[in-house]
Amino acid sequence: MVEKHRTVSRVVGILEYVVHSPDGATLAEIANHLDAPKSSVYGFVRGLEAEGYLKERDAGRFVFGLGAHTLLASQATSLVELAAPVMNTLGQQLGETVTLAVFLDHELTYVHSIPSTQRIGYNPEMHTRRPLWPTSAGKILLAAADSSDLRSRILESEDIDEQLYDSEIESVRQKGYGLNIGETVADVSAFAVGLKIASTLAAAITVGGPNVRMRPHIEQMVATTRSVIRDNDLDVWDFS
Repeated sequence: MVEKHRTVSRVVGILEYVVHSPDGATLAEIANHLDAPKSSVYGFVRGLEAEGYLKERDAGRFVFGLGAHTLLASQATSLVELAAPVMNTLGQQLGETVTLAVFLDHELTYVHSIPSTQRIGYNPEMHTRRPLWPTSAGKILLAAADSSDLRSRILESEDIDEQLYDSEIESVRQKGYGLNIGETVADVSAFAVGLKIASTLAAAITVGGPNVRMRPHIEQMVATTRSVIRDNDLDVWDFS
């Protein structure tokens, strides 16, 4: 597992905070979010502005600049574009919330979602980093990576029983999908299937909804998800 670099983490933290601020963010707000002095954040913000990644609007609020949009559009959009037909079909066929998760080393984020067609459905928070465990998508990555460093990090940070963790990950490898039965939200169940692009685990498609609707039909819904992915000329991540 790659070690974090303090400077890079700070720059990424600035960009992520700004993109999640609809009205832009002031230097003070950014510094407060990073828990860092304004004097140290100032140089990063001005440097990003000089490169076109941030732009200062009136009243000292910073927003994304054209440089960031140009860079991010190619890959982030392409992945969503590849998965969107699958997700739209699954949303229509399954009626539950369908979400695309991408992996960020030891974390993940949701980048696109098709809402449930039901009156009551699961509504995941988008574009925010979250731990891999206990998300269904995170379990896919943990099972695929088979990393002792990741395993140690999860066991330490989440205070999970070692045997329970190993049993869960082995189950993911055998079944080919990840499960989260009420571990994040008590009344919500979700499963995830990995997407393989160019021999790489690129992302995961998750389907989530209330336990009462999801749990009796998970196996059938997983089969439908795999079928729809393949019908759209994409590959399901295979653990074998």
